[in-house]
Amino acid sequence: MAVQYDEQKQYWEGIRERRAPTHPAVLAFARHKLDIMLKTLPQGSSRPKTMLEVGAGNGFFSHTFATAFDLTCLDFSQNMLDRNPLPADRKVQGDAEHLPFDDDSFDIVFCGNLLHHLEEPIIAVREMARVARSFVVLVEPNAMNPLMFAFGVGKPAERGTLKFTRRYVRKLGEQAGLKARRMVTQGAVLPNKTPSLLVSPVSRLEIPNPFGFYHIAIFETPGNAVVGGAE
Repeated sequence: MAVQYDEQKQYWEGIRERRAPTHPAVLAFARHKLDIMLKTLPQGSSRPKTMLEVGAGNGFFSHTFATAFDLTCLDFSQNMLDRNPLPADRKVQGDAEHLPFDDDSFDIVFCGNLLHHLEEPIIAVREMARVARSFVVLVEPNAMNPLMFAFGVGKPAERGTLKFTRRYVRKLGEQAGLKARRMVTQGAVLPNKTPSLLVSPVSRLEIPNPFGFYHIAIFETPGNAVVGGAE
């Protein structure tokens, strides 16, 4: 495990060029995920307000999610956090497998595109379940998508993608004691690849599709008293 951790650390600390969270493709990528969440989560007085984003990186999700939640970001790479646009007091350097927060610290915990980088992702998901009061949301690449599969085969840092089927993501949540509230597989916009001029037409393809680029899984914690909502 130490070898993989060191390799991942070196990879993320070495990144110098990356699209900004305000790039049109990145904004569309994040907004589509946020829309699914907002349509699924309870509204009114029961609406989740505080969110922890685990593996926030340089802010692909953070920039957009901060418009809807009182957001705290965590990442193990200081290099990536330095590139995240959130204020310094909203950023925490830490380990997803040992979250530096008390139980039930946030209404919702979100984790996007991190778990496939971990050797034992269930450890991190259990930590997320521990610090979440009501919901845990996971977004991960779809191993059934041919391009994602090829990406996982060809790039060592993305090799974990190969096991992230829809069934595997659901199982991770259930093993952490969570209950699936909604699961959607879709995605056509790639934040690092889709050209700005193609964002609008490609966004029309952001519909449920078993071969979409990403799984979006919304789980409830055992103590969540909220009922109803989308399935």
